[in-house]
Amino acid sequence: MNDSRVVGLSLLLAVGLAGVVSVVTDSLAILGQTPIGLAIYLAVGIGLPQYVLARRTGSPLRLGLAFLAVGGAALAVLVGAAMGSLTGEWRLGIVPILFLVVFGILIGSIVREFRTGFRTRS
Repeated sequence: MNDSRVVGLSLLLAVGLAGVVSVVTDSLAILGQTPIGLAIYLAVGIGLPQYVLARRTGSPLRLGLAFLAVGGAALAVLVGAAMGSLTGEWRLGIVPILFLVVFGILIGSIVREFRTGFRTRS
């Protein structure tokens, strides 16, 4: 299975799981506006495909992004549980997920370029 299929299927799985949670709990998990919805999108939609692709390619950047996404999912669940409800509306939505993706890619590319530059000068 190629990389784009892994990412696409993981995204469809994340939307499907969030949809099921939305129907079962009568919440806005499908929009990522609840802690559990946010955690699903981070863990299944971002963390899972990045981990699979990191295992296939051996990329430390993808592995780091996967751990960052799963850590964000765990943090969302912990904060939601501490606030009293995993299905309570946060009004954050998909924006934090996209921010984490862009931030993770940016930090990863900076580290990669630093390593490349450091190796060529040594």
